[in-house]
Amino acid sequence: MKQPTKHGDIGAILDRLADEVLEMDQDELEKLLPRVQARMESPEPSRQWQRSVIAFFLINGIRATQSLAPHARRPPVPQGPPKLRVVK
Repeated sequence: MKQPTKHGDIGAILDRLADEVLEMDQDELEKLLPRVQARMESPEPSRQWQRSVIAFFLINGIRATQSLAPHARRPPVPQGPPKLRVVK
C-alpha cells in the first residue's frame, strides 16, 4: 500500500499546482524566464537552484502546451480505407 506523504496525495498536489500554473499570465511567465535561467546557471546546486530548474520547466511546459493547443483541436484523420460510393 502506498504511504501518504507529509503533504497528502502527491497526484492531487501536482494537479493543483498545474492548475495554478495554467492560470498564470503567460506574458509574466515569459518575463520571468531570463531571471530563472540566470539562477539556473549557478554552479552550485542549492535549494534556490532546484526551484529555478523546476520553474524553468514549468514555464517551458506552459509554452509547449500553448503551442500544441491549436494542433490538438484539429479534427481526427479518419483511419482505414475511404468510404466510396458509386455515382452514375
